[in-house]
Amino acid sequence: MKARRSFVALFLACLAAVCAGAPGQAQEAPRKDTVSGVPRTSTFQVYAYTLRHKPAGDALVLIRPLLSKEGTIEIQPQTNTLVVRDTLAALGRIVPSLRAYDRPPEPLRVEVMIVRAYSRPVPQVSGASLPHWLEERLRGLLRWDYYQVLADSGVETREGQSVSHEVGGLYGVSFEVGSLLQNERVKLNEFKIWRVGAGSKGGAANVEARESLLEATLNLWLDKPKVLGLANSESSDHALMVVLTCHRSERAEPSPGRPPGGYR
Repeated sequence: MKARRSFVALFLACLAAVCAGAPGQAQEAPRKDTVSGVPRTSTFQVYAYTLRHKPAGDALVLIRPLLSKEGTIEIQPQTNTLVVRDTLAALGRIVPSLRAYDRPPEPLRVEVMIVRAYSRPVPQVSGASLPHWLEERLRGLLRWDYYQVLADSGVETREGQSVSHEVGGLYGVSFEVGSLLQNERVKLNEFKIWRVGAGSKGGAANVEARESLLEATLNLWLDKPKVLGLANSESSDHALMVVLTCHRSERAEPSPGRPPGGYR
């Protein structure tokens, strides 16, 4: 089914709701400085770090803020290596960050809730309900006052894994989990959500029966729901809301009775 052309309004409301490393290898190494074991021959250094567990490209957003004004960084994709050229002081910041970042993929759980928002009261249906604190915050941010949960589901995954998942038999989502950065946020690459057509028997099976609703790249903060709103127009009296939350799998889920924090 061809995707319905519609005005899509994205209302991003992030609530509070995105390691053993491979040793770096210096290319100049006569003697060592006391900062992170980085070899020193001059003020400006070249340091190559081959990552074992994470894509080198994902580390750029972590490393670039640590570079000095003269520093540069490049990727060697064939060997998954970062080559950093910078001062000794900058490398003293960069190398420990790389070692902390390059650890085995961490298991995560992504929860998806599909919610219909209305500007007027509607009959409630049995099933999951929107947490009260989340409903109150949405009312404070958006123009709709009434919310009804249509479907919800969770999927166990891990960093670097691709996911295609059915949500309540009515909707489907797919995405690729990026790397967990600074232990607090993760990117969902190529996130897609679709409505299952009448001829489909599963959210991820029959591609032709899908009605595409949204494609985007999203950043999620751990334990902080991100809310997306899709509407036919800015003045529409109803909208489809997608609530996404990412947790560490071993971490207890936050209580639905109170918010885990504020919006981001």
